[in-house]
Amino acid sequence: MMDGQELKQELQQIKKNNYVVPEDVDAFPYAQWMMDYIGSTDAELRDELIYSTLERWITGEVFRQKELRGLLLQALSPDYLFYKIGEKGTDSVFKRAFSILIPPLILSVHEKEPFLSEEQLYSVAEQVLEYVYLEQDVRGYVDGRGWAHSTAHAADALDALARTIRNHEFSHAILTVVRHKVRLHDYIYINFEDERLVTAVMSLWNQNILSQEEWNNWLHSFTIIEDAPASQNDILVQNIRTFLRSLYFRALEQEGNSGFTVAILETLQKWHRF
Repeated sequence: MMDGQELKQELQQIKKNNYVVPEDVDAFPYAQWMMDYIGSTDAELRDELIYSTLERWITGEVFRQKELRGLLLQALSPDYLFYKIGEKGTDSVFKRAFSILIPPLILSVHEKEPFLSEEQLYSVAEQVLEYVYLEQDVRGYVDGRGWAHSTAHAADALDALARTIRNHEFSHAILTVVRHKVRLHDYIYINFEDERLVTAVMSLWNQNILSQEEWNNWLHSFTIIEDAPASQNDILVQNIRTFLRSLYFRALEQEGNSGFTVAILETLQKWHRF
């Protein structure tokens, strides 16, 4: 089995060759080896080579359906998505934050030609939701290490699930976890995390599963804040306002002056006193 440096050199060559699978390579075990280094602190290896190659191969029909299921199970396993979960400010975040990018790639293949059972889909959903709740390290760009961006990456997974699973209870679960992720009081999102979360919310809106009243209730829940030190409240309010503004303009662009857009604006206006 090759080490990280050898893998990097090989992947650089594969990238130069437009991500064509080399003739002497069996793509599935090779992808499993790539996954072993998906948490590398080398941004080029992790992001530009491993993730980019996996993205091209997964969406480019390189793998059989059975192999895609294998990669999905690997990405969602305790050694990947839940690796050292709960740590903050450590390098373990890279393994988790890049493992969560694999499910949306595989779900995008499933969208075109379904191959996952309902039971498998709900298992993926359950693990993704659990990860989003448990992830404590929400840093975006990390100096010397590149992107961690766990919230944005998790939002991509939530977006894929919102497009794939049509279920009333699960729709509420997505909205609840998005609210949980927005309502941070110890970190200000500065790397467009709000935009990625909004994409997931709009995918859910497009499914037309929830009533206007249910959407209104969800929006209203953003106006309730707990007693906390002023500095923490300032961070919380900033995150909420940024998210609601992004949601408003995305909804306005898509829906025009709809009931949904008006409800978002009314929620946003309640924050003007801060």
